[in-house]
Amino acid sequence: MIIDTHTHIYNEKTYHDYFTKTKGRISKTIAMSSHKGVLENYLSFAATKDNLYFIGSVNIEGDIKKQLESLEKAFQENKLFGIKLYPGYQYFYPSDEKVYPIAELCQKYNRPLIFHSGDVWNPEGDAVLKYSHPIYIDELAVRFPKCKIIISHFGFPYHLETANILSKNKNVFSEISGTIDQCDSNKDIENIQKQYIKDLHRVFAYFPNVKEKTMFGTDYSGEDTPLNLIEPYIEVIENVFSKKEQQNVFSELAEKLFFH
Repeated sequence: MIIDTHTHIYNEKTYHDYFTKTKGRISKTIAMSSHKGVLENYLSFAATKDNLYFIGSVNIEGDIKKQLESLEKAFQENKLFGIKLYPGYQYFYPSDEKVYPIAELCQKYNRPLIFHSGDVWNPEGDAVLKYSHPIYIDELAVRFPKCKIIISHFGFPYHLETANILSKNKNVFSEISGTIDQCDSNKDIENIQKQYIKDLHRVFAYFPNVKEKTMFGTDYSGEDTPLNLIEPYIEVIENVFSKKEQQNVFSELAEKLFFH
């Protein structure tokens, strides 16, 4: 079975649409909060599902200490499986001192700290790419070597930089979500998928050890968004990784990072 390490399932409709589309191939799904989400609402929804696991967030512009108190309580109650931050959408670097207490909390409970990294989906036009470049995660990884860190979206389009950070730091991992969006035609989707496969082959030629640090993810966000594809991501894994490697990518690594 497959664990999807990156979705934005937040209500009954997205949940139903997602699992209808997966056709029973995905056993566990990890859902990300936005930095503006209300923690209690997400936790209440996730509690009604036995295959949905929730990742909290921190509004870096808010009262971080107060937010961490709520997140720690959720960790203690085993209702929360990590924290995601959004540099780029909010103007801070992953290496900023504001992130330190968040990394410390994740490290304390052995839960991953996840960063949106690389390109942004930003209809408002106010995101700043320099903050979401994956290179700034390296400094944090060095400072907190026992904190499990995940670079979302393989840092697209900064694949080589992301692979360099994963290869260098034992505590940093990644996943392939969010690169293949809905397009005007199936041919366009196929072209993006083929290019992504080529890009990943190139990355792993330079950094072969990074293959074992990579996970499956989709970034599914609802049928009314461009992020509504699942099968093309499964096909990417099947084309890039050997049969033996696929088990680790599809589920084993996610089990270790999120559930142990």
